[in-house]
Amino acid sequence: MTTAKLVMTNPAVEEVLAHLRTDFPDANVHFMPDGNGGGAVVIESVDLGQDYAPAKTWLGAHLPSTLPYADIYPLFIGAEVVKTNGQAHNNPISAGHTFNGRPAIQISKRSNNLVATAEAAALKFTKVLHFIREAAK
Repeated sequence: MTTAKLVMTNPAVEEVLAHLRTDFPDANVHFMPDGNGGGAVVIESVDLGQDYAPAKTWLGAHLPSTLPYADIYPLFIGAEVVKTNGQAHNNPISAGHTFNGRPAIQISKRSNNLVATAEAAALKFTKVLHFIREAAK
C-alpha cells in the first residue's frame, strides 16, 4: 500500500495571495495549487485602461514554492487584448502563449534587485499592470 505525500502550500505563497486579495479588492483571486507548495494564480478581472480592448481581462502567473526567494516570472493576460490604437504589442509583451490552459499574452518583466518578502512578490502584479498600461501610450 502506498500513500501520496500531501504537499501544503508554502506559507509565503499564502501570504502573497492575501496581499493580492487586498491589492485587487474588486477582483476574484483564484489559486490552483501545483502539489509542490506553489501554484497558478489568476486575478479576474483587472482594468488595463482605455488604451486596450477589452479594457478588462485576467492577470495570471505561477507562484513558485520557493517564494519569497524567487521571482514571479512571467505574467500573462488574456490573448484577446489589443491596443485600441491598432499598434502591435512590443517586447517584452508577446502574443501566442498559453497560461493554465488559457490563450494568453506573456509579459516578460524580470524583477531587478529582488526583495525577498511576500509583499514585494505581490507588488510584482501591480508593477506589471502599471507597465502594461504605460506600454500602450
